[in-house]
This record gives sequence, C-alpha cells and structure tokens, in this order.
Amino acid sequence: MAADPFTSTEPRLRALAYRMLGSHADAADAVQDTATKWLSTDRSIIENPEAWLVRTCTRASIDLLRRRKREAYVGPWLPEPSTEDAGDLPALAESVRLAFLLMLERLSPAERAALLLHDVFDEDYSAIASAIGSSEAMARQHVSRARRRIAEDRARFAVAPHAERDLMERFGAAVAAGDLAGLTALFAPDAELRSDGGGKRAAALNVITGADRIARFFLGITRKHPYQLRPAIINGALGGLQIEQGEISGALSFATDGDRITGVFFQRNPDKLARVH
Repeated sequence: MAADPFTSTEPRLRALAYRMLGSHADAADAVQDTATKWLSTDRSIIENPEAWLVRTCTRASIDLLRRRKREAYVGPWLPEPSTEDAGDLPALAESVRLAFLLMLERLSPAERAALLLHDVFDEDYSAIASAIGSSEAMARQHVSRARRRIAEDRARFAVAPHAERDLMERFGAAVAAGDLAGLTALFAPDAELRSDGGGKRAAALNVITGADRIARFFLGITRKHPYQLRPAIINGALGGLQIEQGEISGALSFATDGDRITGVFFQRNPDKLARVH
C-alpha cells in the first residue's frame, strides 16, 4: 500500500511552519490545520498532493502570522529554541539559526514565505505564487526584496563552527571567573542581547546594546542567580543551557562575525523551554 502523502510530507510541513512562525506550538497548529483540510478534501481531484499540502501549510502559517499580536508581548520576543537535526542540508541548517529566524521577522508574511520556499525548500516560482496567492512576477519580487533586506546580516552571521566553539568556551570561562574585561572583549562594540522572559521569568525588558553593558548583565545575573552553563546544540549552533537547581532555566545562543559575538539570544520563557532537554 502506498504511503499517505500527508504522512510522508509532514516532516517538510513541520520544518516550513516552524521557520515561518518561530514557534513549535504555532507550527503544530498550522500542520494540524493542513491535516484537517487534507482529510476533508476530495483528494481524487488533487494532481500533486505534496504541492497541495505545502501550499495549504504555507497559507495556514501566513494566516497565523497575520493574526499574531506581538505588541502585547512582555519584553523582546525570541523564537522558541529548536533541537531539530537539519542533517547535511546547508540551507535547512542555516535557516533554523536564531539569527536567521530573527532576520525573517523583518519581512512581511508573503516575503518570508517566498524566501523560505525558494531558498530553503527549493520550490519554483510557480509553486510559490500559488502558495502565497500572487503572480509569478510578484513571487520573484518578494524573493528578491527579502534577499536584499537580510543580505547584510546574513553575510555577517555566516560563521565556521570552530569559531563558535572557541567563543562559547571563552564566554563560559570568563563568566565563571567573573572576568569583566575578558568577557567584554568577546563582544563586538555594537553587540545586542535579546532576553525573552515572556513576563513569566526575570529577563531584560529591552534589548541591551554594547559590549560592556552585556558583559555586566551576565556577571550581574551570575552573582544573583548562580547557575551552571551546559553546552548544547541550539537551533543548529553551539550554545548553552542555563541550569539552576537541576532545572533548565534558560537557553543561550549566539551570533558571531567569526571574531566576536555580535548577538546574544537568551531564552528564559519557561513555555518556550518546555521542549528543550
């Protein structure tokens, strides 16, 4: 018996929806909505089931993005950490990085969908146009515009794994030693720290900018709330899990330019840490 097209396509749908939405819960809703429509549709008239499923999931994700009301969110918003294994596909591996997911936040829902479908999931412009409800010419414009809007940051965060390991090790050593000068030197002068507590756990309510301020922030919370920093792969990059009294209380991930840390993503929202182990 042939495999059900939804079952075989579901991993692709989950990967697409998570990158669109930055949330496993929202991605599950988009995939569930796709499944419901799949089951209630006369499949005998569907010529290409996989294309139909990708199109339906894309539209469900766009609808969720447009309904999302982040203005009510307490403090900076960060995507939910992911521990998925992208395997040997470079496009999938890069597109799950937190820095990349935050770049997508600067795009419109249609631009985000078009860029992901073309550059990550290798869809042609005809399929993209169908998925976002536009002409092929408009789909091309969406992809081109999205590439331009994130090009500078995308190049800045393209870093070799060994550089991330070195910076992560030096970061952990400097924090443990309380070395303010050494820690400050690890950050670019215009580095930014985003700390997401969602109003449920202590976190910075605004983006912190500047090497010295970020270094002082980390040393301050280390003094107030002693924790262990355990290395972990978070969104395809080496990061760290903050362990307090045997429980995961935070997930740290970094963006770098190869020499210094340019961005810190500190996920503290317990709802978004539920899937992290």
